[in-house]
Amino acid sequence: MNGVGDPIREGAFDDLCDSVASVSERFMEAGHRLYLVGGLVRDRLMGVTRAADHDLTTDATPEVVRQLVDGVADAVWLQGERFGTVGIRVGDLTMEITTHRAESYVGDSRKPVVRFSTDLHEDLGRRDFTVNAMAVDVANGQLHDPFDGRSDLVAGVLRTPLSPEVSFGDDPLRMLRAARFHAGYDLAPVDGLVEAARSLADRIGIVSGERIRGELFRLLEVADPTGGFDFLEEVDLGWRVLPEFARLDADARSSTLERVAAMTADPVLRLAVIAWSTAGLAETAVALRLSGADADRITLLVDAAERIRIGGAAGEPWSDGSVRRLAAAIGPTLDPAVDFSDSVGILAGDLRMALGRLRGAGELDDLGPALGGDEVMALLGLEAGREIGEALAWLLELRLDEGRMEPGDVAIRLLDWWSARSSS
Repeated sequence: MNGVGDPIREGAFDDLCDSVASVSERFMEAGHRLYLVGGLVRDRLMGVTRAADHDLTTDATPEVVRQLVDGVADAVWLQGERFGTVGIRVGDLTMEITTHRAESYVGDSRKPVVRFSTDLHEDLGRRDFTVNAMAVDVANGQLHDPFDGRSDLVAGVLRTPLSPEVSFGDDPLRMLRAARFHAGYDLAPVDGLVEAARSLADRIGIVSGERIRGELFRLLEVADPTGGFDFLEEVDLGWRVLPEFARLDADARSSTLERVAAMTADPVLRLAVIAWSTAGLAETAVALRLSGADADRITLLVDAAERIRIGGAAGEPWSDGSVRRLAAAIGPTLDPAVDFSDSVGILAGDLRMALGRLRGAGELDDLGPALGGDEVMALLGLEAGREIGEALAWLLELRLDEGRMEPGDVAIRLLDWWSARSSS
């Protein structure tokens, strides 16, 4: 593929057009146009190959789209139909076909108002940035670039098709998306874009927490999202999206973002790094409507890292008993917790060595009591009750303190303990 600044070679989009041919033929036969649009076109012009769904736009209404894909699509979903989008799967390829539209938020509504159109250029004009406002006609491979997005890719600038005030007013989430494109594609905002975003920052309040979360996660998936967070701070959005993080001083934010950039590009894992630095993300979790699974994962990692920090704070090597107790407390997230601890600056080298040694000896297998309840009742001649519970708790402590023992040795120790307890 030629560089983004080179002339577009003939047939540059042929493979993309061919991939949707079974669908596009239906549209052409019915007299409708179909265009590849957005990130797929942008990435092809940049010479970037990513596994991605195919976004298309058309002059056909959603109802007509449904009719045209009937019998061609292996699966159809209509959750976005009222916003003009019909999702389909053909073989292994997923497509979203959206009727040309103009979309905006009115007043303080959280729901966008959608008006369908038959004009491709009007549709492209209502997209977020010029680098995404390009379309390829699948009938002939022709590139439509009415807002000169390709030149902006060459120049490395981030610009909205219409004025930034109009674009960000139509959909305030685009201000957060600008942070991602600035960080992920190294696109510098053109004059006026930052000022427009800052003047409209309050408008982010009309966007649902779920949409904000989705865009924040995409920013956190960028190799180094630091520039995006700097942008959010500059346009006065940082405290509105991540309030706890925004309260950190500049040095703490900077060091946290260094750790985030060094972490695997897993948005939840990176959010946990921020949570560690801010001693929690209670406000953020509520505002972004984090799922229970994501919130639990963050909490487990942060709490485990705190256990590891406290365990290593004395400067003494980890004892076998303390390692067994840590393993029992943290459970299956132990290894990710140790990795996470390293990433937030908690030195865990001694712990890793101890874990490797104890694992090799089978000492971390089955950290529960060596005897079951029935065995304990038989040895002590007791029925189920409080005393059996106390005996099992003592056996658990024995296992964690002294490690694996043969059942016969454990039984003798139990009887000795019970005898001493009964006579006291």
